[in-house]
Amino acid sequence: MARDRDDAAAAPRQKRARPATKGTLANHLAGRVDPLTSAILVFPLFIIYQLGILLSRGLNGVDFVTASLVQLCERDLGNYLVVLSSMLVAYAAILLLLRQRDTFDPKAFVPVLAESAFYALSMGSIILFVMHRFVELMPGLSTSGELSAALATGLSFVDVVVISAGAGLHEELIFRLIGVGGLSWLLAGAMPEKQAWVTALVISSLSFSLAHHLGPNGEPFVFAAFVYRTLAGVFFALVYQVRGLAVAVWTHALYDIYVLGYVGI
Repeated sequence: MARDRDDAAAAPRQKRARPATKGTLANHLAGRVDPLTSAILVFPLFIIYQLGILLSRGLNGVDFVTASLVQLCERDLGNYLVVLSSMLVAYAAILLLLRQRDTFDPKAFVPVLAESAFYALSMGSIILFVMHRFVELMPGLSTSGELSAALATGLSFVDVVVISAGAGLHEELIFRLIGVGGLSWLLAGAMPEKQAWVTALVISSLSFSLAHHLGPNGEPFVFAAFVYRTLAGVFFALVYQVRGLAVAVWTHALYDIYVLGYVGI
């Protein structure tokens, strides 16, 4: 009886001691953004990008996946809408699977956006400092941007938002989620876990930078720009690994909006 009374008295005290930080910045920074929250919070960028494509507002030059889908659909709107519907069904299925282990709090969006904006505004300065300090390179803004100034010329703000949404979403899915997360998981069977992650980090970052110089719309190769984007890939990979996919995607998108808006408009 005495133990029961002690347990009953202790229970309320334990409940009151829990900090009510759910949805706040303190709680957000306490851990990595979970996969379900990431999958939901990046969906607005998917909608923006797809609406931009349907309205012919611009296609991100490194988005080879969507470009291939457009070609596969023979540039037919009906065919593309069928493919888009299939993608939404697959997305819904992924959310249902993730919901079995994670929960979503809509209040997480503001902290994710605030944190991503901070990284987006500080990333360029950090990379330029590293390049100047350790590589002795100092590219101009036109070569250090995620997209070149030539590409930005003549773009409206809506075009900038659409292209940046596509870059943030698709490039992070390919080069960070698959290139870092997926590749490191595969390599972990053949080497120590940390070595596998570093190897995946290097491969994905180099591939990310090189992709901007490939294809008919690829930029002329400039070593300083290549190094800058490689370091940007490393930065995004660290954000993805430590903070989660949603923060990496929004950091990338906001950074592109900042650079394209500043250079090209």
